[in-house]
Amino acid sequence: MNFKDIKVENKLLLISIISGIIAAILAFYYFSTLEQSIKDKMEPVKVIAAAKYIPSYTRLDKEMLKTIEIPKKMVNKANIIDIEKVEGKITLVPFIEDEPILENKLSRKGNELNVMIPTGLRAISLSVDEESGVGYMIRPGDCVDVILTFHESDLTSARGILKTATILQDVKVIAVGTDFSPDKKNTNYTSITLALMPEEVELLIFAKEKGKISFSLRALGDRTKEKIKHVSFNDLLYQIKMNEKQSDIKDNKPKSDDINKRGE
Repeated sequence: MNFKDIKVENKLLLISIISGIIAAILAFYYFSTLEQSIKDKMEPVKVIAAAKYIPSYTRLDKEMLKTIEIPKKMVNKANIIDIEKVEGKITLVPFIEDEPILENKLSRKGNELNVMIPTGLRAISLSVDEESGVGYMIRPGDCVDVILTFHESDLTSARGILKTATILQDVKVIAVGTDFSPDKKNTNYTSITLALMPEEVELLIFAKEKGKISFSLRALGDRTKEKIKHVSFNDLLYQIKMNEKQSDIKDNKPKSDDINKRGE
């Protein structure tokens, strides 16, 4: 039977059937390819991530890192697959737990102090002992206040008047000894390194030549700068007298009223 002998209606029907079959085959091929493409993109890939919160300017070690799986479509050139490639490097930004470590957020010079210094600031190291360094409990990443005890010139005294003043507040510690990591409990150091504005560096160097430098450790997250008056021996005597007055008042009260104890 010749195609020419088929009626027009049948020809149209046959063409429609053939077209439908071709369309179905093409659709099947398209969706099969699309499905495979989606599967490829969603295929899990192992990358290096933070095992816990990691602050900025922290030297990475294996204990801070772990391997997680993320979809292949989310992996880019900055993701790291080999843990050995990140060990010893310094984080330039903080990482939260399970966040993938990206190479563009790390310093390639992991053993150099200059990567720890925020832009615009300068590093200066000062000697500490157990007393001035808060019992060697200061860690990289902590914030401290800097306190100077010095003799102020006075005509009535050859040595001058002994005073103590807070000269800098909320100063970031970027290293203790040669250690940059906040996670390592290093108590074997004799200096701490601070990050300061250039003019603060000058002030601190001058202060170091004029008296004894001590540090007070700030609570985590406390960035408040207070108006603090310097103190002298007269202030100490005044406080002693006030304590004596309070003691006299308390002694004259019944014991049942003695409830205003320090720390309650």
